[in-house]
Amino acid sequence: MLFPMLEMQDVMVAMLILLRVGALVILIPVLGHNLVPPPVKIGLVALIAFLLYPVVSPSVTVISPQPIVFILLAAQEMILAGILALLANLIFSAVQFAGQVMSFQMGMAIANVFDPATSAQGAITAQLASVLAMLLWLGAGAHHAFLLALSDSFDILPIGHAWAFGGWNVLNDAAAQMFVLALRLVAPVLLLLFFVNVALGLVSRAVPQIQVFFVSFPLTVGLGLIVFALSMPSIISLTYDAFISLGHQLPAMMRSLKGG
Repeated sequence: MLFPMLEMQDVMVAMLILLRVGALVILIPVLGHNLVPPPVKIGLVALIAFLLYPVVSPSVTVISPQPIVFILLAAQEMILAGILALLANLIFSAVQFAGQVMSFQMGMAIANVFDPATSAQGAITAQLASVLAMLLWLGAGAHHAFLLALSDSFDILPIGHAWAFGGWNVLNDAAAQMFVLALRLVAPVLLLLFFVNVALGLVSRAVPQIQVFFVSFPLTVGLGLIVFALSMPSIISLTYDAFISLGHQLPAMMRSLKGG
């Protein structure tokens, strides 16, 4: 009876490792993008899990063969992967939100294009910002930070380890920083268009004969695109720094969940 139990233990550990790795690869940006072929994702998940299994399995405590215990552990592994992936997705959401606000303020909200990532219509500036964020993700090596965090996660949060509530504070702070980052990205365009709208309002009051609506549309679009182009270095710098900070946020999140 000893060998069947050992084989069952090995299978359960391998499946839990596969769930953590698979959920993280599918949920993180770029690697989990809809345009990445499923065979590539499956091969990457299988390769990473195969490499981690000999390192992780000796340190895993004995898992009860009860189905309910395995289901709870499986849910815990997938939730952990989702929390780690959420830290990166919040940055992408901030960039896309900033692009949406820019498009709306410039009067280009009706000029939408199909977004293959979300299978929905999105603003042109949001699409441009999203593609730029993907390039910065690769340039900053954020995918390397996630692979390193994935390897360290089995040391910081072993399979079956209980969680502490301190990690949710780190997640709340990351969500709050998403709005701060989005505001910093869109601030130059918002500030310019605010003064443009104020100026157009004064002109319409002073000279009612001028059709402000027909004047404002090309003016706001043109000036908005110019400011967007001029603020591109700051947008790149802020987004790049946000991706670099993931190297510190991911271990901090795991240590907080551990209770350390």
